[in-house]
Order: sequence, then structure tokens, then C-alpha cells
Amino acid sequence: MDKLLFVLGGTAWINLVNTTYYSNKQKIDILVDPSSTFRWLEENNLLRESDSLALESEELLDSLIVELHSLRHLSKIILSDLEQLGKLSLHTTDQFKRLVKQVNVSLTIVPKHDKLNLASEGITARDHVLYNIVYSIIHTLDSISINRIRKCEHQECSLYFVDKSKSGKRRWCSMELCGNRKKAAEFYARKKKK
Repeated sequence: MDKLLFVLGGTAWINLVNTTYYSNKQKIDILVDPSSTFRWLEENNLLRESDSLALESEELLDSLIVELHSLRHLSKIILSDLEQLGKLSLHTTDQFKRLVKQVNVSLTIVPKHDKLNLASEGITARDHVLYNIVYSIIHTLDSISINRIRKCEHQECSLYFVDKSKSGKRRWCSMELCGNRKKAAEFYARKKKK
């Protein structure tokens, strides 16, 4: 599996939405398999060393996968609200608030470039993963224009991304996955007409 798929959304919550996609007209769910879920968590920098050790427990990892499915569903609702309303609905905001209340966080001191930083982290592996994804939602909605959160324009693609390009005109989830396919299809269609 191409690691690009795990991170092409540009932020953890969009990458979570992108854990379901279509390949050869078949729906793929990265979160169905514990090993691909664990790899997705690692690629998105959502695990501390202690979390990796804790998630060796099959029961804990399975429980986290259920939580990720739920958060993915909420993230899709958030995207839908943004597309349809340009903001979060009250119902979605209430759901989001309920989730946030369930995440236990503590403060810690982290050394960074010869200085100390105050950082938040989840108390358990579950809390840490969910906190980081929730934080990515809040940070994205607070710092990025909603019109820069987009669905790939390729008709067969269901992936989303945050357009961080300077021009703000990115159209594809990835040039390698969809942009080149679309451009090649258009080229051959033009050639066929001649």
C-alpha cells in the first residue's frame, strides 16, 4: 500500500476521512485491518513510543479502531456541513463537543531546541490519538479557509485534501494518483477526435 495514501489529505482528520477510498471500483477501508491501521497511525505521527507498546494489546487496538470509525464518521459529517452550509451545524458542533469531553488530556513539558515547551497529550493511547485528531480539526477550521478544504476533482476519486498551495488552485488529491490520470485521459480523448 502506497504510504502517500495515508497522508495526502494534509492533516490528520482529513487523512482519517481518506481511510476509505476506491481502487479498481472496490471500496477499501484501511481501518479494517489492525496492521494497516497501526501503520496509518504511525505515518500520521499519532503515536508516542508508549502508545505503540500499549497498542500491542489486540483488545486495545480493536477498541481504538472502533473509536476511529466513529471519529471518521463525525469527520465526514463535518466535511458535509462545510460543503453544504459553509460552517458546522449546531447538531455537528454538539456531537463534536460530546467527543471532546470524553478525551482525557494532561499537560507536559517537552524540551525543544534548548528550550521548554508546554504541550498537551492524551493520558492513554486512545486519548492521545483522539486528542491529536480533534486538535487537527480545530486547528484546520481555525487557521485555513474553508474553501481550501476540497474533494479531489477526479470523477472516480473520493479523497479530500487541504490545499496548501500558494495559488490555492490545487485540483487533485495527488498529481501521481489522479492528476496524471485525468490529464492522460483528456490527451487521449483529444487525440481520438483528430
